[in-house]
Amino acid sequence: MLLTLIKTRKTRYGWQSQLIETNHLTGDKLLAQVHLWFDDWPLPLIYPIHITRSGIHIRDKPLRCTWKKAEDRRATEGYLRRIQKSREEIFLDVV
Repeated sequence: MLLTLIKTRKTRYGWQSQLIETNHLTGDKLLAQVHLWFDDWPLPLIYPIHITRSGIHIRDKPLRCTWKKAEDRRATEGYLRRIQKSREEIFLDVV
């Protein structure tokens, strides 16, 4: 599975971003809108990620983001955990 993190708007302290599931067969799906501080924005690469109870992790480091809606966080992380349990690898493309 491929997720894409896209900067949508610069704020005073960071970036408003969209977390999108990239799917060439069914089309892209917006999973959530998140805010990342400037210092926490990862380099523009493709990272393998894993999901734990504490959130999304890139190379064992948490992706510290503020979710626009708490429901989005629960739904997105639950969805990604189910994908991860099926042993499918999840990658994050940072744009």
